[in-house]
Amino acid sequence: MNEIGVSELCSITLKNLPQLISFCSQDKRCFTVSEPLPLFNKQACHWITNLRSLIIDGCGKLEHLLSTSLARSLVQLQCFKIKDCKGLRDIILTEKIEEERKDVICLPRLNSLHIVGLRNLIFFCSGNYNIEFPLLKNLEIEGCSKLKEFISQTSTQSGMYTLFNEKAAFPRLERMKIVNMINVKMIFHNDLASSSLQNLREIRVERCGSLKNLFPVSIAKDLPQLEDLCITNCGVEEIVSKGEGVEEQPVRFEFPQVSSLEVTSLKNLKCFYEGQHTIVWPMLKKLKTDCSALLKIVASEHLRLIQGNEQPVLLVEEVIPKLEKLKLLDFGDLDQFPPALFQDIKVLEVTGGIRSSIFPFVRRFCNLDSFQLFGFNFKYIVPCKGDAGTRSPIRNLVLVNAINLKHIWSKDSELDHILSNLRTLRVGACDDLINIRASSSSLQNLTTLNVYSCKMMTNLVTPSVIKNCVQLTTMSVEYCTKMTEIVGNEGDYHQTIVVSKLKCLELSNLQSLTSFCPGNYTFNFPCLEELIVAQCPRLKIFSEGVLSTPQLRRVKQSGYREKWSWTSDLNTTIQQLYTEKDGFSDGRSLNISDTCPKSIEIWIRNPQEILGRNLISLNYYKCSSLKYIFTPSMLLSLNQLEWLEVKECNSMEQVVREEEEEAMTHKFTFLELFSIRIESCPNLTNFHLGSQALEFPELFRIKIVDCPKLTAFSSSTSREIGDASENVVGKGGIYDNNAAFFSNKISLVVIPRLANLHLSCINIHEIWHHPSSQSVGCLKHLQVKRCHNLKYLFPSFLVKDLVQLRRLKILECNMMEQVIFTDGLVEEHQGRNRMFFSNLQLLWLKDLPKLTRLCFENYFEFQCLTDLELTNCPLLKTFITKYVSEDEPEIGQHVQASNLEVHNSSLLNEKVVFPSLEKLRIQNCDSLEQIIELQGVIADESQSTSAAQSTMAETETTKYLLHNVLRVRLESQTNNPCFCVNEDTFPVLEELTVKTNDMVKGICDGQLSLQCFQNLKHLNLQFFPEASTTLPYSFIRSLPMLHKLVIVNASICQIVQSEGLSNQERHTSAFYHLKELSLSQLPGLTFKTFEPFLLSFKNLTTLEVSRCHGFINLIACSTAKCLTLLERLSIDDCEMIEEIIACEVEEIQGGIVFPKLKCLQLSCLPCLASFSLAHHSLEFPVLLMVKVTKCPKMRNFCQGDLSAPRLEQMHLTRDEEGELQWEGDLNTTIEHMFDEMNAQNSDVTEVTDQLPKLE
Repeated sequence: MNEIGVSELCSITLKNLPQLISFCSQDKRCFTVSEPLPLFNKQACHWITNLRSLIIDGCGKLEHLLSTSLARSLVQLQCFKIKDCKGLRDIILTEKIEEERKDVICLPRLNSLHIVGLRNLIFFCSGNYNIEFPLLKNLEIEGCSKLKEFISQTSTQSGMYTLFNEKAAFPRLERMKIVNMINVKMIFHNDLASSSLQNLREIRVERCGSLKNLFPVSIAKDLPQLEDLCITNCGVEEIVSKGEGVEEQPVRFEFPQVSSLEVTSLKNLKCFYEGQHTIVWPMLKKLKTDCSALLKIVASEHLRLIQGNEQPVLLVEEVIPKLEKLKLLDFGDLDQFPPALFQDIKVLEVTGGIRSSIFPFVRRFCNLDSFQLFGFNFKYIVPCKGDAGTRSPIRNLVLVNAINLKHIWSKDSELDHILSNLRTLRVGACDDLINIRASSSSLQNLTTLNVYSCKMMTNLVTPSVIKNCVQLTTMSVEYCTKMTEIVGNEGDYHQTIVVSKLKCLELSNLQSLTSFCPGNYTFNFPCLEELIVAQCPRLKIFSEGVLSTPQLRRVKQSGYREKWSWTSDLNTTIQQLYTEKDGFSDGRSLNISDTCPKSIEIWIRNPQEILGRNLISLNYYKCSSLKYIFTPSMLLSLNQLEWLEVKECNSMEQVVREEEEEAMTHKFTFLELFSIRIESCPNLTNFHLGSQALEFPELFRIKIVDCPKLTAFSSSTSREIGDASENVVGKGGIYDNNAAFFSNKISLVVIPRLANLHLSCINIHEIWHHPSSQSVGCLKHLQVKRCHNLKYLFPSFLVKDLVQLRRLKILECNMMEQVIFTDGLVEEHQGRNRMFFSNLQLLWLKDLPKLTRLCFENYFEFQCLTDLELTNCPLLKTFITKYVSEDEPEIGQHVQASNLEVHNSSLLNEKVVFPSLEKLRIQNCDSLEQIIELQGVIADESQSTSAAQSTMAETETTKYLLHNVLRVRLESQTNNPCFCVNEDTFPVLEELTVKTNDMVKGICDGQLSLQCFQNLKHLNLQFFPEASTTLPYSFIRSLPMLHKLVIVNASICQIVQSEGLSNQERHTSAFYHLKELSLSQLPGLTFKTFEPFLLSFKNLTTLEVSRCHGFINLIACSTAKCLTLLERLSIDDCEMIEEIIACEVEEIQGGIVFPKLKCLQLSCLPCLASFSLAHHSLEFPVLLMVKVTKCPKMRNFCQGDLSAPRLEQMHLTRDEEGELQWEGDLNTTIEHMFDEMNAQNSDVTEVTDQLPKLE
């Protein structure tokens, strides 16, 4: 190397070199066999000093990069990036011989350091060094699952490792990003100097499930330059740690420059800081959080616990004086916040939620300009009458992915109040929305209307609505597949509709649109200047009536490029465009279908007449006469084709077919093709038939569904010499049905970007052929469904290449026996390749009747897997089994169950680990004898004697015992697996659903350890054994954190019983933190269910009871008085219930108050006479919604005094059709409904009596 002139080398980039072990050949005298080999040897110190950029990416065999002496030589290095080097264990390796006073390593000019995807990295530096980065400004560490410490050092006194301790110095650091570091528990050491991060401007921490806190208090108090702070999807319990040995005294946290703050998905967050403190955010303008975390962010010494009340109350003080934009995830109850907190907010964005009180809450934003709702459920939204004389300040409204929203407007609705002052309305992906209906005064100030991807819309507005949009200047409608007209038909054709200010109209990707308005109305658009019509193949005419567009001079055919048309007037232009494209071509998109016979005629006569248009998209639908689409020569005209779709072409045999007379070339290419989608072509055998090679340099997605004769993507016309795998096509067709879907003609070389593969209902026996091991290197999403000839998915040699795979779904494959076919190659390299599926996040194995295992014996680590589902796999016993035959199986030789020895009878054992698993669902896997086996792990741990062995045992045990699992669902209809768990199995489990007889019986019989589920928040129990009549009180008491309990389809007559309890147990209530209780299909439950002396309902917010036919009364008076936090009460389909609250005479005094109840639903209660038959008062101070349906005997709401002041204002009682009724008060309204119902029944009886009787 010294002979090569590299002394001036400034940049080195080493990328995708999986076999690289050294930059240059090593001097054998420098390293012994036992010493690790770094990338650069010691001689590199002479020429590496001028290096400014060092980038190493995808070099999987490297274990170490730099020696300490070499690291000190990088005096000019400014950019250092290391990515996806799966074998790398440390960046700087300690040298055995060190000179004195060399305990410091300095990278004096390093500006940017990125460490990404090094899943075996243990340390940045393994020695006891101080490392200085005096000019480092950007630091990113992502996906290094084993990294706990940046520099090797012993843990803190609490046994907790810190990522950065006092040995690493970043005095100029400005941006820090820590992502997907699953084993990091602390980022900064408590002993770090308070000035260590003086220049930090941005810090982002994401997906660090073990992280306990973000800052020590010393750092958090001194971040003068911090502007952007984000922490999301982490396990933190507090943002700022109190530290050890800190005196108890009030702390003031002021973040003087923070303008953007994101605190989301922190399920374990308890507080911002444990001690007494004050938080001030003087410059905060953008805040993204959820309702539970919002209290912790703004709370301080203003947040007090009032004696006897555990609900926090925020005392008014200006802690976020300049907040302008608030994003809330999963909207909840925010009544406890003072209105002053929201007075300056201009933009409110809410994602998710189902709260009925969102619009009353929104009214507290007196300066709100923009209101955005994403994924919100409108099922329980309270219709709200707008205050007379007031105008909503909201000028911009966004509704995206709204659920149960059928109309934007309804009488007396809160949305009507908002619409009156609206300037911009954007509606997208609201699949339940029928149209935009509005009153005469609504939308009168609207200037911009944008609607897209609303699947149920057949028209957008009525003529009266569009007529009232007097300020509308811009309107766009896109991707509404069922929309046939923009303005619906009201029947009064004598109207003249003037849209006076509309300047720009865009109609795009409306496949069913036939006209702007079908009626014979007169339309006048005096200001219309720009009209875009794109991808509307059925648009024949703009309007059937008189049409005036004096300013319009052209029609644009695409929103993205300059292509215009005009012929005398608008209607004539639209008709000409339709004639030119014949209903099948729209600019650069082509639709060919039997529904448009001319398109088929032109294609058969001369395809080049159409192909020479620089097409981007080609769609073939119901082309019954086409047996193939392209010949290779046609592809020369498709250099810009990006999308190819073929659907329901019954005669189609291939998409590309070579003709005999065409000259043979080595390959042909789809230069820009991005997506291939083929569906429901019953005679399709291949995508390509011929001898030429295929090349797809940009192909990203392949989806092939319901093509039962398709056996391979590409087939040759003849068998090639030396390649016995190729299909042979003769006069009788393809007869080698065992060919792989991807042969050697479809490999990584020609599909370098294939990331998404979906195969369903096709006739394949294997997907990947043996030589094509590089064909899956970029694959991220793979779904295989109803491929009934597949016996395995991957050959084992491919597994090492699945480095990008994120999601894997195998569904309804009747012959699938194993996922990975092990052919001995993996065992040969088992010592070096222990981890596979390094980036897999989701694995679903569903409806696989012959699946017995994932693979043969090996060790698997699913480092990033968070979601695992196993459903309807009746032969599945374990993930990994041991083959006992004398000969190794070969590919294509599938092993019978009799040749298998189940080495570990449990599904999950020490050979398969899931360190990041959060969701586990197991349903109807009847051969499972036990799900989790602990004995092997315990034995391994007990045999670990040395420190190294002990660490390994601890690491594997921790990962194996599923320490990050938050949700578990177990369901079985026949034999039930043993669920071997103890208190260490699921230490953070929050949600457990059990739907098996034996498992519920184990709970009822007290077989589970009472310490198993200390953190459980959601418990769903279904299918109780008939012998069990109650849950053990000891089990109920062992769930101190339970927030939600669901019990379905059980024979119990009580939730808990008092018999056999000690006096102390009788006076100690369980369910102290329970917030939601749902009981369904429990015919044995009676009035005693809700006795409050055993079960505490003090914190209950939601109570749902359905199909429980044993109740005559639901709640005792004493219990009702305890429901002070109840917000939603729903009782449905309980045949015998006569009243909701039952009171004894001595309990009547004092009345009953439901201070938080907002929503009450009573439905299908044939015997219900009243909410309460006793003569006591009922108060509902915040009740907003009452829904009463199918309660024929309900004469009134209650017998005593009734107060529901806010319900009067809301004008709400809903009948079955959803129409509002109100007669001044709730009792009168119920009585009116009862009288109307009886009158209708009398009319029906009278008519029936008058009908002539049949003889």
